Amino acid sequence: MRRRTPDASTWLNAPDPVLALAQENLAFYEDVRDSSRRWYRVSELGALVTSSSTVVAAGLNAPAWLTALIAGGALFFTGFRQVFGHGPRYVLAAQSREVLRRAVNRYQLLPESDRDDSARQELLTAIERVGDEELRQWVEQRHQPPFGGGEPAGGPALP
Repeated sequence: MRRRTPDASTWLNAPDPVLALAQENLAFYEDVRDSSRRWYRVSELGALVTSSSTVVAAGLNAPAWLTALIAGGALFFTGFRQVFGHGPRYVLAAQSREVLRRAVNRYQLLPESDRDDSARQELLTAIERVGDEELRQWVEQRHQPPFGGGEPAGGPALP
């Protein structure tokens, strides 16, 4: 997932900077989750429609160029799914957002007087843990070979 650089002036100047940072991260994960879900649905439906249309076109004795064009669309959507991996990205963003949302909720349920340095540190630890877990899962996905073998999605693994 491409992470936008947080605008430090926004959350650093907030009355509760750790909470503001957590909310900014929540907004980021929501955006990525929603965008990835849309692209996942588009690519899956595109692959399904073009794959099934290829069979129908061949069964109806459609011109060869039309069948080839539809089959090319199916191949495109298959490659699109493998290269961009919106399905795993959607799951990863949703998981990260949910873990962070729970930590923010726990923090916000504390009375204002109990939101001391230890509570802020706990929230900051949760933010960092979510980021570390996201990075770990992303690296694992990059090191898994695709079904047919060969290079992992996104190119060869770095040494």
